[in-house]
Amino acid sequence: MSSKHLFLPMFFAASMAHAADTVTEYLLDTVDSGDGSWPCLFYELNYNTDLSPAEKAKWYGTDEDETYWRDGVGPFSNSNDRFLVTHWASAVHPILIRRHFTLTEEDLEKINVGTVTFTYSYDENPKFYINGTSLTSTTGWNDDNYATLRFTTARKRLLKEGDNVICVSLQQGAGGGHIDFGLFVEYDPTETGISDVQADSEDDPTAFNLMGQRIAHPQQHHGIVITGKGKKILNKQ
Repeated sequence: MSSKHLFLPMFFAASMAHAADTVTEYLLDTVDSGDGSWPCLFYELNYNTDLSPAEKAKWYGTDEDETYWRDGVGPFSNSNDRFLVTHWASAVHPILIRRHFTLTEEDLEKINVGTVTFTYSYDENPKFYINGTSLTSTTGWNDDNYATLRFTTARKRLLKEGDNVICVSLQQGAGGGHIDFGLFVEYDPTETGISDVQADSEDDPTAFNLMGQRIAHPQQHHGIVITGKGKKILNKQ
């Protein structure tokens, strides 16, 4: 049992992707992208019918009381295969999983200019949530394959600096069961250049934060400022 939040460090190992100027960084690892094991919290329900009242209680919310959740390490499986780190009796119980991770301001800059992809292998009927909002759901299972979901601009805005949490529920089924999921970003490093000169923003009457909101006094704004000329400035106040 644990009442604390589990935070995952950023997986900083970067690899060159298809183009020489594109870098891939794993925000959340999977079996296929690296070591594959990831700390999390989980809770086994008694029956599939318990999932509906759990959803109504918003078990996937950011303010969920995690006092009675169990510490685990994913991936989960009911058999001795590549997904087995924590055993899940999938033929008996549905399961709820909460996976916390931390993003920095620099991570969000890469996410803002790059392509973010969610990958997941499941069995069965998963429902995913990110920071309390539905991310995706599907029926059935995909064996050892990984489905992918490209983040739209709206989905990127669900991510925030500091603690984030991706949650998933899976139903009990008669056969096998497993879950593994991850998140990675592909970006051009030349597009994430940030100037560290506050004076650059002082005389610009049109400056905005990363949400596109106008900033009246950019020199007093803590964080990244985008000027009317498209220049990025980092104020470290």
